[in-house]
Amino acid sequence: MGREQPKKPQVKTGLSSQRDVDNAWEKFLCTGGHAENLPVRDIIANSWERCLSQGVNPEQQAAPLVALDDTLQALQHKNSDLVNCARPVLEQARVFLHDLETILFLTDYQGLNLQIVGDQRTLYEANGIGLVPGSGWNEVVSGSNAVGTAMATRRPTQVHGEEHYCQGFKPWTCTAAVIADPYDNQMMGVIDLSGLCSIYDKFHVPLIVAWASQIQADLAKRTAEQWSAILEHSNSDFGHYRNSGKLLFDKQGRLISFSPNASAALNSLGIDYAPDTKRRLSLQKFGGESIVYPHDQGSWVSEDWVEPVRHKGEVLGFQLLVPSGRSDSSRHSVSSELPRPTKSNFDPFDNIYGNSPSFKASADKARKVATTPLPVLILGDTGVGKEVFAQAIHETSNYSKGPFIDLNCGAFSKDILSSELFGHVEGAFTGSKKGGMIGKIEAANGGSLFLDEIGEMPLEIQPVFLRVLQERKIYRVGDIKPISVDFRLIAATNRDLKKAVNDGLFRKDLFFRLSTVTISLDPLSGRKEDIEGISKLTLDRVNKSHAVTPKYFSSALMSALKNREWSGNIRELVNVVECMCFMSQNETLKLDDLPDGYKPGETAIGSEPSVGDFSQPLCSLDTVEKKTIEAAVKQSEGNMTQAAKVLGIAKSTLYQKMKKYGLKKPH
Repeated sequence: MGREQPKKPQVKTGLSSQRDVDNAWEKFLCTGGHAENLPVRDIIANSWERCLSQGVNPEQQAAPLVALDDTLQALQHKNSDLVNCARPVLEQARVFLHDLETILFLTDYQGLNLQIVGDQRTLYEANGIGLVPGSGWNEVVSGSNAVGTAMATRRPTQVHGEEHYCQGFKPWTCTAAVIADPYDNQMMGVIDLSGLCSIYDKFHVPLIVAWASQIQADLAKRTAEQWSAILEHSNSDFGHYRNSGKLLFDKQGRLISFSPNASAALNSLGIDYAPDTKRRLSLQKFGGESIVYPHDQGSWVSEDWVEPVRHKGEVLGFQLLVPSGRSDSSRHSVSSELPRPTKSNFDPFDNIYGNSPSFKASADKARKVATTPLPVLILGDTGVGKEVFAQAIHETSNYSKGPFIDLNCGAFSKDILSSELFGHVEGAFTGSKKGGMIGKIEAANGGSLFLDEIGEMPLEIQPVFLRVLQERKIYRVGDIKPISVDFRLIAATNRDLKKAVNDGLFRKDLFFRLSTVTISLDPLSGRKEDIEGISKLTLDRVNKSHAVTPKYFSSALMSALKNREWSGNIRELVNVVECMCFMSQNETLKLDDLPDGYKPGETAIGSEPSVGDFSQPLCSLDTVEKKTIEAAVKQSEGNMTQAAKVLGIAKSTLYQKMKKYGLKKPH
């Protein structure tokens, strides 16, 4: 049937072998869709039933090409927020998946492939089944596959070998997770990890879930930045009616804020739109974007109620002023300014679990310093929760009404980091954005700036940043006009900054400025009494937020978790618990449910898996970073400039990291 199919290994998937699944598939088709008592997972049986009812051809050999050239480019532009927020994950995968016979691709909300990266040989094989940009992977057009089935169920999904409905995809295994809009949980797209059956690995599920979560977090940050700009440039004096209801929207029809009397004004005119439901509103006829999700068509919106929010000629969003239909103008009067969110009495530090004495001491110190304007330096190993602490400090502080802007100083080259921090004007350098770009410091004005991996900030930038802290003014790259800023600085690092100062890698005056108040977070090995509580909180979160069978820990498993040394700290523990939740069929989790490398007597990191080898147990980020640097230097044949470019860091930072890990330049 078409080209010769590669031999499929008899890998166990759940309780059924590939041969059993193949026989079940043939029986299902021969009986006209009788799915009872088939030796396949329910999620697969249900998917097969959907495919049969939708008329999908089981002998299909390739995915249809839905979009070509200009159409594909238009769809990529339409999904620019999703594509831009997924770019760091795709770039990371481009390095990690090299030579691992694996590819990663991103789709839009309809399952259309927008971008694909990964191993070159596997990309070539993927061409044979139509797995290329522009191809469609919805169940309706390509049958049971991880993307389509994840879209249908809204659950992280793995489809292996014979579980595929269409013949052409059976030599493949794929794992996918949905990416949702943080505003209202509408599906924006799907991310999928695929390869031939030989790369089947259950650990791909927590990996793809983590990548999807990272993209969603970046989408939330991007939305916050967009809304901050809309709020900054909106006209609080808009309108002339004392008792009018005011609403503020972005271009996608998402409601940012509304006045207390907005509902009353809408009701008085008989308009069926409830602001607190977060239903999107189409403002396309006024210059807004088209909306693909369920939304209010906006036919009730009068043109004289609308004023676009503009900045440098670009429409950012829309203000609506809805006049009240009531004759009593003294009722429902409001201030002309849109309300800011009210601050909750809930202690943000209550969101961070810890009963150990060291944790309580760190939390108490953070609570005290949060109400001051003093800079805070958070010290701790990778995975101990430094950013979570920083967020809690922000939410407790007097800057909580402003934005929380974070930046990883180790993720960029010197020039890019300078632009990210200070922003730039149009034409400042080759590749600068049209209209210029606001920097993270300026974006944090009125709020908090969190600089992670502050120890990786290049020496050339440190005196410029120190001057900003002293003068509270910035200059965008290429500009001579100062911009006043007021923000709370929170920095974090896992490096020994005192040693970096002594080694000439970090300025002493900046170190003293940053470390006015220092908070040290102990590794998980130093607070073992917190392991059980963190594990149970993770279990509860997965049970509540995902459609999985509720799970519980056996006493033997909990003892094993508490007795283990967690080199990756909280992040590693959470990854292992999440993996067990998704992959185990048992209601009570036992020792046998632990991932390979984590069972009693096994060592998770002992063999140091190669870069990107996710079939091996999860390891610490330091180990991954070390192996990634080794791979980049080897791939660049010792060309340090090229290696630094591949890694996206400054060459000086690359030399520092090689020194940190004891790596030598190959001859």
